[in-house]
Amino acid sequence: MPDLCRMFDFIPLRWRYAIAAGVPMIVGLGLYFVFGWWSMLAGAVVAVICVWFLGHRQMIFFLRSAIGIIRTRSIDRRYRLTPQGPPEQRRIINAVNRLADNVEQTLFESDRNRRYYETILNEVTVGILVVDEDSMLQYANPAARSILGFEMPGYGSLPVQLASRVNIYEINDAVTASAIGGETIRRNVELYDSNRHLEVFTRSLPPDDNGRRRAIVIINDRTDEFRLGVSMREFVANASHELRTPIASIQASVETLKMGAATDPETAKQFLDRIDDSAQRMATLVSEMMDLTLLETGRLPLQLETTHPKDLVGAVLDSHGPVGASSEHKISAEIEDDVAPVLVDRPKMERAIGNLLVNALKFTQPGGTVKIGCRSEDGMVLFSVEDSGEGIDPEELPHIFERFYKSHRSTGDRSGFGLGLAITKNIVESHDGSVDAVSVVNEGSMFTIKLPIY
Repeated sequence: MPDLCRMFDFIPLRWRYAIAAGVPMIVGLGLYFVFGWWSMLAGAVVAVICVWFLGHRQMIFFLRSAIGIIRTRSIDRRYRLTPQGPPEQRRIINAVNRLADNVEQTLFESDRNRRYYETILNEVTVGILVVDEDSMLQYANPAARSILGFEMPGYGSLPVQLASRVNIYEINDAVTASAIGGETIRRNVELYDSNRHLEVFTRSLPPDDNGRRRAIVIINDRTDEFRLGVSMREFVANASHELRTPIASIQASVETLKMGAATDPETAKQFLDRIDDSAQRMATLVSEMMDLTLLETGRLPLQLETTHPKDLVGAVLDSHGPVGASSEHKISAEIEDDVAPVLVDRPKMERAIGNLLVNALKFTQPGGTVKIGCRSEDGMVLFSVEDSGEGIDPEELPHIFERFYKSHRSTGDRSGFGLGLAITKNIVESHDGSVDAVSVVNEGSMFTIKLPIY
């Protein structure tokens, strides 16, 4: 029967009911003179059955269409209805399919835009918060959560109180002023617990769907810039301090010579030697500062070559051994036989190890021991310089590789500039290695350079 009905799909729906009701009645009327009123009754009954059948089919169609629309909208957005039935039904189905296509395209573009903006907000290093007038935190991107050190509840949860996540008065006060008063505020905030320096910018946003006023908070982490500024000021101050002594010595010597000391050959020689020593000290300081700057900025290229660690240690001992011998130190070397070669810039690495040896000799009393070791461990080659000197205080140990840093308790030779260990650290790190130190006060220190085996 359904296939038979589909044969008449070309007939409009309004004509189907007229035909279904009219044809039986006309046939019954035509047979009236043969069967009498029974034919009219039979025609009426058949007309009612045909109309009921058509109505039943239409009801099934609309039920299926409704189920299909629900499926298209909420369950399977790719599902489409099959056009069938009378022209009116097909037009309805085609309209529903076009609407589903438009909705699908709109949702696709909306999802794409949402993912696009979410990706931007998630990847930017600037912290972004959205807070309403009740100080409820509605959004926080990963950068904001990382900077301020808190976690947000999962998606679909209610907004949380800003103060419960960000316990910083300056930020809370700026948000309240922007959300309620509509002010635009820019502040610098220092987080003492994490030693961060933040630049906070807040301004009002249009109200949300419920009419609540909101504010956006933009947080820039200026910690690196602040530390760079502090480092630059400290660098200038330390360099000026280190240059002041040789400059003062040169000025005093020149004034003395001008006052008549130049007429005495022996006195003049003493002051000229003092001027020469001061000039050499200034030249050494400037050279080390330039080398350190080039190393830190990566503008000092490496000339890499495969070198056996034994040759490196031997070259360092040859250049610094006489210094240790004249100072009555006992210098020894322990190098494992199976140490693998390393790929290094040999002059620079000799300088790095030599700086550690010089420091060990400087801060070890005469008669003390200094030992250079070399071994392989976990795919790395380890160079160690161990001494029996005065050691380093635990609170000073984290700062010894900083430029111009000098131990405050040291009783050793303090004529250096405090740049040797900083230069060593930068040379080693430029080789993808690391350097660290362990020390016990009054027992000695051990510095270790770790270089990868290629």
